Amino acid sequence: MWTHQAFFHSLTRDQRSFFRNILATRIHEALELKKGPADLAQGPPIMFSLLLQTTEAYYSGGASTVIGSTTSPAAKPALNKLFDRYQEAGAQDKDIVGVEGTMKYFQDTGVDAEGLDALAALEIVQAPTMGEMSRNGFVNEWEERNCDTVDKQKAFIKTIKRELASNKDLYTRIYKYTFTIAKSSGQKAVPLDVAIVYWELLFSSPLSAVKWTSPNTPWLSWWSEFLNSSWKKSVNKDMWNETLKFAQLTLNDESMSFWNEEASWPSVIDDFVGWVKKEKRGDVQEEVMDEEY
Repeated sequence: MWTHQAFFHSLTRDQRSFFRNILATRIHEALELKKGPADLAQGPPIMFSLLLQTTEAYYSGGASTVIGSTTSPAAKPALNKLFDRYQEAGAQDKDIVGVEGTMKYFQDTGVDAEGLDALAALEIVQAPTMGEMSRNGFVNEWEERNCDTVDKQKAFIKTIKRELASNKDLYTRIYKYTFTIAKSSGQKAVPLDVAIVYWELLFSSPLSAVKWTSPNTPWLSWWSEFLNSSWKKSVNKDMWNETLKFAQLTLNDESMSFWNEEASWPSVIDDFVGWVKKEKRGDVQEEVMDEEY
């Protein structure tokens, strides 16, 4: 059941809406035709019982929740009131909860402010930047998940924490969103020192599905060392996303035989491969001399 719930979270908002619509249609068919799950399973290739179980777990509601509306009419007012609870006294922008309020929210929901679960929680509410929450993101995202109380949100986040280490799709979703909250407002790139801090968390946390180290290669340590000594530039979105792809490939192939000069890797990864071969593994590139006849 927990796997089903984490799967639902790994979908995009549009995909979740599409998923609910399918389920609602199938339930209506069952009610109108007086058929059971076994009969409906003979129709389109969608397991009715799995759809029902998944949506029940995700929304903490039951089949009736997804017919017509996923939440009660009181959910949005309750979530707005809950959001207001974390507003700092005298805050000018009533649609933003600042760092102090976000830290209090983390405490109430059992989130480690310095852990990977903090990034997961901020991804859930689509936080605009690290340490802040917007009213729209908080209300809309928790309303969609039918979590209109702190206890429900705490339980939902606990489930995500339980699944993160084994669910690469969920982890990838959080990894990619981290770029959004790591960069400053209005900027297109993340400062290198900030990116390294986030990589250290994302690639070494006990909750991580991609722990970037292998028996013979401390990849994360080498990556940080290389960047600090040889790169010095900011990290754009392409570099951020390709680093995850590269990390996963190196865990399956320590020799990096998947890499070649013709591949479309960012130049920083090309340089890192060369640095590893030369500085860490002592490879010496043979110079080919043209023979004169």
